Amino acid sequence: MHASIGTGSSGSGEVARPDLSTSLFALIAYFGREATVNVFDTVDALELTTTQIRVLHHLDEIDTELSVKEAAEFAMISLGAISRSLDGLVRRGFIERREDPTDRRMKRIRISDDGRTAIRGFEAVNRSVIDRFLETLPAADQEQLAKALAPLLERPEISACLPPAFVPQTD
Repeated sequence: MHASIGTGSSGSGEVARPDLSTSLFALIAYFGREATVNVFDTVDALELTTTQIRVLHHLDEIDTELSVKEAAEFAMISLGAISRSLDGLVRRGFIERREDPTDRRMKRIRISDDGRTAIRGFEAVNRSVIDRFLETLPAADQEQLAKALAPLLERPEISACLPPAFVPQTD
């Protein structure tokens, strides 16, 4: 399907083509649908809840410690519920929990190397879906797509999502 940046039917009996937003939505929905089964298999194999996955992703993204209270606020659940979720992550070795050095009543958490490995596993599942899709495109279409994406990858909010090996180094 060739999507145009139009607004719909021209009234001439032609089938309406989706606008850019609809086209991007369809592409993202396709990738999401294709990855869902494999992601759920990974989640099941690791025996993680949605809350645990969200917290792991957040800890990986911020790359610093959180208090248990901050984790509860992020997950929008009670302190008791987040404590149970974090207990499971500690048992699996995905996070480390320690006392705060200035307030022994407060606990701090951070992602562990095993937690980062789990996150990279989720990313690999999603990446494999995209790689399989790209393999179906002719070289000319791949090149055209790469050229279209290049200016978007210069946006800080998008380049922040690139794997570290692909982020330009600034001196």
